[in-house]
Amino acid sequence: MSTLSTTNTELSCILKLIFDQPLYDEMTDVLLAFPDRPLEFISLDVQAHMQPLENITEEVSGFKRKKIIEVNTNAGEAKQLYRYIVESLPTSHIEGQLLPLLPLN
Repeated sequence: MSTLSTTNTELSCILKLIFDQPLYDEMTDVLLAFPDRPLEFISLDVQAHMQPLENITEEVSGFKRKKIIEVNTNAGEAKQLYRYIVESLPTSHIEGQLLPLLPLN
């Protein structure tokens, strides 16, 4: 998903980045080098169930190993951060999802 649209740039949100596991080291390097501010993020290992799987290991296990990184940010910065990541890793397939954080009170 390459479009991150929102009208309120100050809306608190989570930028979720989903990508193939071998890209993890490069992705963390790019995030840690973000020039606007030091970023904190969490990463998760996930199993993506999809067709077609790309190699025999994936076919035997039935899934593809992926990583998810979640960054707490605001909608305006999320667009800028996503653009920075895509420009820094231009040949990589990175899915971005922008999830709003709603007040719990």
